[in-house]
Amino acid sequence: MKKIAVFLLTAVLCAGLLTGCGTSGGRSSDEVIGEESGLDPSGMVHLEGADAVPAFMEEVYGGVAQDLLPDSIQTTELDVYDADLLEYHTGLINLTGEEAVWLSESFTGSDAYSAVYIVTNDEADVPALQEQLMENINPAKWVYMSAQKQISAVFGKDIFFVMGAEDTADEVFDSARDAAAARDMSVSGAETKNTG
Repeated sequence: MKKIAVFLLTAVLCAGLLTGCGTSGGRSSDEVIGEESGLDPSGMVHLEGADAVPAFMEEVYGGVAQDLLPDSIQTTELDVYDADLLEYHTGLINLTGEEAVWLSESFTGSDAYSAVYIVTNDEADVPALQEQLMENINPAKWVYMSAQKQISAVFGKDIFFVMGAEDTADEVFDSARDAAAARDMSVSGAETKNTG
């Protein structure tokens, strides 16, 4: 009788362990989100974590000729509840679907250059956000100078945008696309607009 009880207890424990293993599988949240959205489950959908976007931008700038970049670039997170600040830097109004908005610009403001990275959430209408960014951002927000070119694309389900001198915008975008691809993020919906 004891042998039967031990056997049944062992079987129940094994079944519980197998069930638990089947649900976790050691996958990241990005992989789970990727499966649910129909994307490649091995690819990243969002950059996550407090340091992920600044680290991404640092890698991007490492792939660009230094003479094309403005001096003293800083990447900072914008307050998504400050509507005036967001509109000034991104042209976005009535935002929904953003998890975080990061701005990368020269600290000295000596160049017409700006990059924006938007980490979206599950409520985001990503194409609409990208279109609003491309159409509403002010390429002459510095008043005395203006960006010549704007480029944006969707990395996974996040939005990357850059504007500046033509050569600078092209090189920064190419480096950002490579950095996204290195993280297995899909790159889609690339748009370009000449502004100067």
